[in-house]
This record gives sequence, structure tokens and C-alpha cells, in this order.
Amino acid sequence: MYLSRKGPSGRWLAAVLCLLGTMARADDSVTIDFPVSGEKLTAEGLSAPPRQVATPDGLGYADVLLRPVRRSNHVFLTFVFEEDGGKGPAVFWSGDVSGKQVTLTGNLAEGVVGLNRRTIELPDEIAREAGHLYIMGRQDRLLRLRIDWCEPSQSFVAADQERPELVMGGAMKLDRDLTGQAPMTPPDAWFGRVLDAALQDGVADISQNTELVVPLKGTVGEARLRAKFLGLPLGKAVRVWINGKLAGRIQPLLPSLTDPGYVRRGGKRATYAGWREGALFIEPGALKNGDNSILFEAAGKGVYLSGAAMEIQSSSAATEAAKTDGPPESAEVAPSRPPDAKLEAPPAPSPSPEPIPPPPLSEASASPRP
Repeated sequence: MYLSRKGPSGRWLAAVLCLLGTMARADDSVTIDFPVSGEKLTAEGLSAPPRQVATPDGLGYADVLLRPVRRSNHVFLTFVFEEDGGKGPAVFWSGDVSGKQVTLTGNLAEGVVGLNRRTIELPDEIAREAGHLYIMGRQDRLLRLRIDWCEPSQSFVAADQERPELVMGGAMKLDRDLTGQAPMTPPDAWFGRVLDAALQDGVADISQNTELVVPLKGTVGEARLRAKFLGLPLGKAVRVWINGKLAGRIQPLLPSLTDPGYVRRGGKRATYAGWREGALFIEPGALKNGDNSILFEAAGKGVYLSGAAMEIQSSSAATEAAKTDGPPESAEVAPSRPPDAKLEAPPAPSPSPEPIPPPPLSEASASPRP
């Protein structure tokens, strides 16, 4: 047996096997609910139980010790927290060996008030070293952290779809959704006769009804309106009015019950933290040449709109247009995010690009949360 072999080769092999034994295993996950309790967490990717330190007013940090992963594996971090409209958790990493300190995101907030859920990917160069993951900010508003260790999986994606980076809870996450920064609005794109145009930047509170004014030029056939909603009670829908007429209701999708976004507090009904997407088919004739009014109506308060976009079928576009780089001339959205849209998005939080040292809070000035 190589393990009992003496000499330099035997010692080297034993050291390699010992190192592999301390690495995180792919296809594994762990959910940490806050405040942390004495419950034992079973995950090979954690080298020690997580701990949480906070002052009486709730400020502090959570400390999670992560083991390194193999070169081909990836680590995803999902945070569930209560946002106050401007400030969310900040996430830092400190390497055990290199001493490197990296700001993963200076602020997970998106400008909403209520429960939110954000997922970020741990950079490869960080994931391959053991280190401390620090979650800074109001610890009384931090609800949950889920860590997923994933192996790459081959998949085939058709040309009309964007390639997902992560599939979790029955939903697909794109690269731009996993940076921890303010979500980026994708550019308009043509696929054959279908134009996919973004209608919105940022987020908007639709509790008081929100109207988008969409200028269209040319002949329009069928259309599909899609958007993401946060704060909408489970089982409820958003009414959509187009040019003064009720076009229908958008019922956002329900994520799988394995999704970490489901929250149950104080014996109340389950709520969902984060964005859920829904869509509405628009019949031909509902949209007109010129300005179109699209009004979102949601019952209750604390409901937000994000990622509003529309797929528009051009009914009179030439067939040859699908073979060119430019769009058909028969239908276009100009501009895709009109300046006269009655939509005010809150300013996006600015990330901290500079490395930030480990949490300054000491055990002497703060006590662990029970």
C-alpha cells in the first residue's frame, strides 16, 4: 500500500491525500439560519461552526470558515436578509494562507424595503484557498445563508436563450445576476422577427401603480410582457393595463420549496424573500403605433417591479431580416427605456472596490448572539 510506503514518495502521497481530505465536496450544500444556534451543521465545506458577534443595537458580523475547493468546482452564496431601502449586508473574505482581504460586495441592497434574497459566486481564486467569510452589518436583519458547492455540468442552450451560470430552486441564474452589484440591464436583441427590449432600469415601487410609456414604431403583432416582482404575497397577481384597458394579470412563478427564499416567522404564513418572474401574453392590436401606456397595479404595500421587458413580434418584417445583424425596419422600440416613462428608480448602491480589513468589532466590545 502506498500509504505505508517509506521514503520521499510515500510522504508526498500521504500529504496529498491529507490535503484532499480537507477540501470541500462538490454537490453539497448547507443552510445557516440566523441568529446562529448550537445546532450541528453537516457540511464538508465548513472547517468550523459559524459564529455571530453583535453589539446590543444589532451591528456586528457573522464569521463562516470555508475550506478550499477543487479547481473545477464553484461556490455560490445565497443571502436572505431584511432590507431597509438603502443598506444591506456587506460581504468580505480573508484568506488563511495568503492573508489576502477581498471585498465581495460592499452592499447587497437593491433599493427595496422588505425581505430580499441575493446570490453571488465566490471567485475561483478565492474558493481555492481556505478562509473566513465575513458578513457585516445589521445582524438582526440577517436571516439566512445558504452555501452551494457545485460541479460543472454540461448543458446545451438554444440560440434564443442566454446561457445560465447556476440552476437553483427551479430557476436559472445568469452571470450578471451573481455579481453582488446592482443588476445590469441587458441590451435589446433581435431573434428572427422577435425583438426583446428592456423597458426599465433599476427598481420601482408599484404599490401606488406604476406606468411605463413605451413608444413603438411600425406594425406590431403578438407580444409578451415579462417582469420580476418582490414583496408580492404568494398566490397573488399583478394587474396590467395597456392603453387604458385591462390586458390581464401576471402571476409570478412559484420557486421550488427547496429554494432558500421561503421565510416563516412568528407562526405566520410563509413569505418569499427575493424576486419572482412572471409574464403576460399580449394579443395583436393591444399595442399601437406611437406611445403605449403600460400600467402595473398591485394590491397592498411594499411590492416592487424590476426587469420589465417586452418581446415583440413584427408581423410585417421581411424574412431576410433574420439573416442580418440589424433589426427589421417594420417595428422598433425607440428608445427601449423611454425618458418619459413615469418610473423613478432609486439610486443603485455603490460597491466598495478597495479591500477592507477584517471586521474591527472585537469580542471585548460585542457579545455573540444567542
